[in-house]
Amino acid sequence: MKKRMIIAIAVLVVVFGGIFGWKAFIGYMTGQYFANYQPPPVTVSATEAELESWQPRIEAVGSLSAVQGVDVAAEVSGVVEEIFFKSGEHAEKGELLVQLDDTAEQAELPGLRARAKQAKQNLERTRQIVGEGLAAEEALDAAQSEYDQANSTLRAREVTIEKKAIRAPFAGQLGIRQVDVGAYVQAGDPIVTLQSLDPLYINFTLPQQRLGSIEPGQVLEISTDAFSGKAFTGKVTAISPKVDPSTRNFSVQGQIDNPEGRLRPGMFVEVEVLAGNPNEFVTVPRTAISYSLYGDAVFVVTEKDDKLIAEQRFIETGPVREGDVAILSGLEPGESVVTAGQLKLQDGATLLIDNDVQVQE
Repeated sequence: MKKRMIIAIAVLVVVFGGIFGWKAFIGYMTGQYFANYQPPPVTVSATEAELESWQPRIEAVGSLSAVQGVDVAAEVSGVVEEIFFKSGEHAEKGELLVQLDDTAEQAELPGLRARAKQAKQNLERTRQIVGEGLAAEEALDAAQSEYDQANSTLRAREVTIEKKAIRAPFAGQLGIRQVDVGAYVQAGDPIVTLQSLDPLYINFTLPQQRLGSIEPGQVLEISTDAFSGKAFTGKVTAISPKVDPSTRNFSVQGQIDNPEGRLRPGMFVEVEVLAGNPNEFVTVPRTAISYSLYGDAVFVVTEKDDKLIAEQRFIETGPVREGDVAILSGLEPGESVVTAGQLKLQDGATLLIDNDVQVQE
């Protein structure tokens, strides 16, 4: 019994010793593997930080308005007899747009002209008689008064007839007509809108802190979602002398040429005022920057032992323009930064530069 027990114990020692020894060997080999493990390089794209000269810009939102724009309306009441324009056409200054019925006024003209002619003849005879001493001065005054009244009545009818011929007050683009032939219009009823499209005004407001940065003659760049990617250029023409006490903003007006008529009054536009002298900034693409609660950072490509290494560096960012960001501190011109593939990076990671890597949105 004693001999069997010794043999069993020996067998157990050998078995368990082998198991523990094997596990220790596996652990040692694993530790050696990870101690000498070199992760494969991370494939990224990169570009150099550039030194660029940026013109200071003041951004605002505004709207367009016509230098001349009105709703053409009837000055006198009447029935629309004839319409001489089509909606959307161009009209020249003085062009006849609508004729109101003036039959009654035209019928009165011959009688009024005859009365004015007779009053003139009577005035001339009276003046001759008074000159010969055959009549008193009162007769001449009465004849003069009758002549003036006759001419005044005649002129009033002629003016009424002229007002019933509704004409374009200036050259511009006509809108959609709002009357039909046979319609009765009251004085002041709109007939059609007329807008002068070239040039146009740009109206916008800025906070009072910008008052010292704006002056007439500065260049404006205007963009609108109606023409994506297209910029229009104008100039500041007027600055309001008053700051609104409720908003602490002041009004600015600019002017822009619009020879093709693409822009229209009432459009919403984004405005940039080119103000001050250009400033030099170190710039990188916006995709190079990693934003976090701890601060903004970039991965700078450095070289160590003939390998490219990622160095995470915190930076201070400035203005953004057309996909590029100005770096105020933390980066020097010419340094290479990672622009795509940052999600796979850690500080000290080995890099493989491939500028065909696509940016992941």
